[in-house]
Amino acid sequence: MKQTIGFLTLLIIAGGLWQASAYASGSFSSGQGVNARSAYAMGKALTFQKLVCPSCPLKAADLTKERAMSLKNSLEARDAASKPGTPDDEHIAVLCPGSRATGCEGKPDEQELVHYYLKRRFKM
Repeated sequence: MKQTIGFLTLLIIAGGLWQASAYASGSFSSGQGVNARSAYAMGKALTFQKLVCPSCPLKAADLTKERAMSLKNSLEARDAASKPGTPDDEHIAVLCPGSRATGCEGKPDEQELVHYYLKRRFKM
């Protein structure tokens, strides 16, 4: 009986650890209370509201895997001392906390959300 209870306890603990590791496998930080599914949906919405839209510099046909890679590189280098020099360095500035973004107070990091979406959508 003692062995059965011990085994079940170990099984429950192992199951909990396995489930926690599955949630931790993505690169998105959930420090702001945003889970991976929400991060993807929010990143997609921001991409098509602020980067790829009729009034945006990028059109839907422009969002190819190559362009997504350029955007991803710009987003990854946003805090780096040397920028990659892609045409998209200026485009990401409209996303919070970019230099051309407005009303960023209290909003999540939109650049990180778009980065998460692009990585998952284009499997980069």
